[in-house]
Formats: sequence, structure tokens, C-alpha cells
Amino acid sequence: MNRLLTRAALPALGLVGLLSLSACTAAEPGRDPNPNHTKAVEISVSANSPEQLILGEVYAQTLQELGRSTNLSIVDTPHATSRLDRLRSGETDMIIGCTGVFLHTLDPVRAEELAGEIAADEVEDPFDEAYREFIGALPGNIISPDPSSAQACAEEAREKQAPDLPRSVVPVYKRELFDRTELVELTAVTRLLTTEDIATLVDSAAEESSASRAVAAWLG
Repeated sequence: MNRLLTRAALPALGLVGLLSLSACTAAEPGRDPNPNHTKAVEISVSANSPEQLILGEVYAQTLQELGRSTNLSIVDTPHATSRLDRLRSGETDMIIGCTGVFLHTLDPVRAEELAGEIAADEVEDPFDEAYREFIGALPGNIISPDPSSAQACAEEAREKQAPDLPRSVVPVYKRELFDRTELVELTAVTRLLTTEDIATLVDSAAEESSASRAVAAWLG
């Protein structure tokens, strides 16, 4: 993927408002910088999932292009439950997963109810509703941007016996971790990801024996 595509997406994501806010911020003398915006970002991914490795690299390299330091922590935590636990406990700053699986982890009762409503054709937009329910179930100090159209986490959903829900890719991170420029870019790259992109990147990483090189070529 050419990085110019991501840059081109910025106006649609509120760049004008961002520039106005930046100008106002710059005009405030004595404003203390937020230490959360300068720390190295710890991104935790599962060692057992090629998808996780690829997605971790996508977000790590996106942040690095903005000058933000990142550490990609590859850990033996195959399920969303353990990744969320690491995020809530402060062991990591950012994880990546899928809306339906995260919702099942955070609120299994509501996940089952929603799956039934979708199966009964009672939900106008299942993808949007799964995302909204997932956001509503997150702890107050953890947030996520708009979801990707990319669908992933099929193996994880099977292993956890999660109900049949949309599995839109989303990064999840600590509130106040990123500045506005970083948030705009993270949202842009999330929206640009497709299911086909992830499958292609997984295949390329296997061929090259390097997720990092495959993602770097895709980001251009």
C-alpha cells in the first residue's frame, strides 16, 4: 500500500479541525507536554498468530513513520482475554483484535444476544452494532478508533467458541496514549486495511520469513 493513500485519507478524517486545534495548542505558553505522547509504545501480539504478527507490524511501523518509538512484544497469549488483561494491568499499551471476539470476551451474555438478533435479521447494520457494543463494553481508560472493513480472528473465534458476530479488525489502546496526529494516522491505516490485504501480507511474510519486511513493502 502506498503511504500516499493514507495521507490522502487525512482530510476526510478531520485534518482541518486537527490543524486548527494544533494552532490553538501552540499558542498556549507554558503548556506541559503529555508524557504519554513521548513514551515508547508497547504493542502486544500473540506469538501463535500470523495475523497478529502482521497487524502488530502494521501499527508499529505506522507509528514509527511519525517518529514514535515502539516495542513489538511477541508473547504467548493466544486469546483476546489474556491480551486484554495485559492491557488493563499496564503490561502493554496497545493490542489488536476483532470486534466480535473482543465483545464476547468483555460481555459474553450481550455477545450471544447480539448474535441471535443478527441471525433473526433484527439488526440493520451488524458490523456497526458489533462495534458499538464492543466500545460500550470497554473499560473507561481504554479506547479504540473506528473499525476496519477487514475481517479476521476466525481461528480465535473458533477456539473461544465465540458466537457468529462481525470480526472487524481494531487496535485497542490506553486513553491519552497518542496525540491527535497519531490518532488520525492510526484511524486512516485501520480504515484502509482489507481482509485481502491481511491474507496477502500473511502469505508474503511466510515467503520472506519476515513479517517486518512484508509490512514495510506494503506500506511503501
